[in-house]
Amino acid sequence: MIEPLAATVSHDFIITCADGLETPLQTELDSFGIASEIKSTGRLAVSGSVRDLYQICLWSRVASRVLMLIKRRNINSEYDVAEQLYSLAKSVNWTEQFNLEQTFAIRLSVDKRVAVNQQFAMLRIKDAIADTFNEAYDSRPNVDSKHPDFAIFATVNDKQAELYLDLSGTSLHRRGYRVAMTEAPLKENLAAALLYTSGWHKRNPDNTPIFDAIIDPMCGSGTFIIEALLMHCDYAVGIDKAATQFGFYEWQYHDETLWQEMIDAAQSRFREALAIARAQPDTLPIVLGFDADHGAIVATEKNLIAAGLEDVLSFIDIATRPLNQLKGVLRPMVKDGRLRQPLMITNPPYGERLGDEDFIRPLYQALGLIAQDSFADSGIDPILGILAAQVEQVDILPIKDPKTLRCHNGAITVYFRYGELISADTGTLVSDFEKRELTVDEGQDFINRLQKNLSKLKKQAKKEQVSNLRVYDADLPDFKVAIDLYGDYVHVQEYAPPKTIPPETAKKRFNLALMGIRDVFDINREQVFIKTRARQSGNEQYTKQGAADKRGKFCIVREDEAYFYVNFTDYLDTGLFIDHRNMRARIKANSQGKSVLNLFAYTCTASVHAALAGAKKVTSVDLSQNYLDWGKQNFVLNGLDISRRQYSFVAADIFEWIKDNTEQFDIIFIDPPTFSNSKKFQGTFDVQRDHAALINRAMNRLTADGVLYFSNNFTRFELDEQLSARYDITDITHQTIGFDFNIKKPIHQSFEIRHRSA
Repeated sequence: MIEPLAATVSHDFIITCADGLETPLQTELDSFGIASEIKSTGRLAVSGSVRDLYQICLWSRVASRVLMLIKRRNINSEYDVAEQLYSLAKSVNWTEQFNLEQTFAIRLSVDKRVAVNQQFAMLRIKDAIADTFNEAYDSRPNVDSKHPDFAIFATVNDKQAELYLDLSGTSLHRRGYRVAMTEAPLKENLAAALLYTSGWHKRNPDNTPIFDAIIDPMCGSGTFIIEALLMHCDYAVGIDKAATQFGFYEWQYHDETLWQEMIDAAQSRFREALAIARAQPDTLPIVLGFDADHGAIVATEKNLIAAGLEDVLSFIDIATRPLNQLKGVLRPMVKDGRLRQPLMITNPPYGERLGDEDFIRPLYQALGLIAQDSFADSGIDPILGILAAQVEQVDILPIKDPKTLRCHNGAITVYFRYGELISADTGTLVSDFEKRELTVDEGQDFINRLQKNLSKLKKQAKKEQVSNLRVYDADLPDFKVAIDLYGDYVHVQEYAPPKTIPPETAKKRFNLALMGIRDVFDINREQVFIKTRARQSGNEQYTKQGAADKRGKFCIVREDEAYFYVNFTDYLDTGLFIDHRNMRARIKANSQGKSVLNLFAYTCTASVHAALAGAKKVTSVDLSQNYLDWGKQNFVLNGLDISRRQYSFVAADIFEWIKDNTEQFDIIFIDPPTFSNSKKFQGTFDVQRDHAALINRAMNRLTADGVLYFSNNFTRFELDEQLSARYDITDITHQTIGFDFNIKKPIHQSFEIRHRSA
C-alpha cells in the first residue's frame, strides 16, 4: 500500500529531553530505526516522516517533546530582546499555520544570560501573531494556555532566537500509572533512560533478552520495575495520551488514518505480550522489587496495576524486605541457576529516610558488599547501576571500568554509576598466609614464632571462618607486642616497656618486629597500624589518640556474615573487640524473634548480630553518642534500616536508664569497662565493686525465661557470691574465649545468668 504524501514527506524535528539524557534518548531512537544527532544539551535533531513523529510520540520513554522548526534568526542581546522576538514572530505568515477558529498558546525558554522579562517577551510574540491575523482578517484567534490547538515554543539565547511548533503538545515523560507516591520519587523518563543506559533493551543473537532478571532492592514506588516490565511487554507509553493530548492533531500534515493504525498496532502488541506472559510466565524476566518501607511496596503494587500489569503481578516478587535480606533471596537463586545475567539497579534515598548524610556512605558500601556476597564464587557478572546525589557516594561502589551519567531527577542533580560488579576478594591475611624461609640478621626468633603461630591458627581460622584474630601476644620477652589481624589489616599494639629497658633498645626491638610483620605477611606499610598500650585509667581506652579534630581512616572488616567499621588510628580500641567474637556468635544464635538489650553497647557490634539474626527488637544503650553513631553506621553498613522502631539507640547513663526503663527483654548483654566515670557510685564505676548492683538492676528488666550475658576484662574479677545465691549462674568463659587466645590466662570472664525457677 502506498502511504499518503503526508506520511512520506521529510520534516526537521527537534526531540528534547531532560539534561543529561541525550545519549539514552539517542540509543532509544536508534532502536526505533530513527537516526538522530545530538545538537546541544537536551536536544537531538531528527529528519523524519510523519510516521517517525508518531513513533516517537507513541513509544519514546525518554523524550520530553517533539518540536518542528518554524523560523530561526540571529539576535543581538545588547538590544531590546523582546522587540527582536516580536520582529521574528511577525516575519512568519501565521495564517498559513492555523486559522481563526483554532486556539494557540506561547511557551518561552530564555537563557539566563539574556536580560529580558520573560512574561513581556511572551506577550510580544503573542502580539505579533495577533497582528498578523488582524492585518489579514481584522480578527485574531483566541489564546488557550491549557489545551491549545497549536502550541508554539520559543527559545532565545544570547545569539539566536527560534520559533517551534510543539507537535507533542504535552510532555512525553508523563505516564498514567503514577497513582501512589513515595518520598523523592524517581521520574519515569529518567528510570527508562537509565534502563537504556544499562542495556536492558539489548538482545542476544537468538533475540532473547540479554538480562534475565531485574533486581531493585530499594524500589520505592517501583518506577524501575514498572518501566522495565513495560519495555519487556512492548507497551507504548504514549497510548495514555493518544485520545486528546498530542499537539499534531490540527497540524496540516496529520494523517489520522496512519495514526489510528499505529495506535491499534501498539495496543495489539501489548495485549499479545501480556497473553504470552500469562501463558508462559517463564518468558518474563525475574523481577525482584524490595523495600524496607511497607508503604513503598503498597505504592509499587498500586502503580503496577495502574500501569496495566496486573496480569503479571502474581509472577513477580514485590515484598517488604530490608536490604540485609537480599543475600538470603539471591543466594539460593544463584545456586540453583535461576539467575544467569541480572541487572541490579536502584535509587537509594539521598538522606530523606536515613535522616543524616553520615549514613549515606555506609548505605552505598552496603549495596556493594551485599551484591558481591550474593554472587560470590558464582561465575555470574551482574551489571550494577546506582543513583546518587553526589558522585563521591558512587565512587565507593565495586564496579569494574565504571561509567557515570550526570542527569537530573526533577530539580536534583544526580549521578548514575553503572558497570559490571567486581567479584568479591575472599582472601584475608590469615587465609592467604604461607610459611616461607625468611632469614634476617636480627629478629629471627620473632619471625619464627609468628610464622609458627600462623601455621597453627590458619587451619582453625578456616574451619570457623574467622578473619579477625590475635596471632601473637608478647610470646617472646624481647618482643612485647600484641598482633591482631583484621581481614587484610594488621593492628600492632606495643606494650609500654618497663623502665629497666633503655628506650633505644625498646625502639629497636619494636622496629624489628614491624619489619618482621611486613616480611611474614608480604604487605605494605599502609596495611599496618601501630599503637602503644599502657595501663589505662578511667575512659582513656575510649578517648581519641592524637589530635582531637583529626579523623582517622575507617576500614571495613567481616565477621560471621556481618560487616563492621574499625578504626585503627583514633582510639586505642578499634571498635571491634575480637576476644568477644564467640560471645557475639552466642547472642546471634539465640536472638531470632527475641527482644535484645545491649548495655555499654560501644559500637553496637553485638546489636548488629542480633538484628541480622532476626531479633524483633534491639536496644543499644551507651553513654557516648559518638559510639552510638558509629553503631548506627554499622547497622546501615549491614543493610539494616535504622529508621525502623525496632532498633533503638539510647545515649544515657546505664544506671539511670535501667532504673527508669520498664521494658522487659529476652536477652541482655552487659560488657562494662573495668573502670569509668559515672554519675552513680561515688562518681565512678568500678566493675568489681559495682557489678552486683548493675546485674541486679538488669535482671529486673529480664523476662522470666530470659538470659543475661555478663562479661568483663578485669583479670582479677570475682563474681559476688550474693548473685550466685539469687540467680542460676554458669561460668561460660571457656566457651567464649576464642582459639586464638590463651584459655589458661583468659582475657575476659563471662557468665550466663538466669532467673531461678519458682
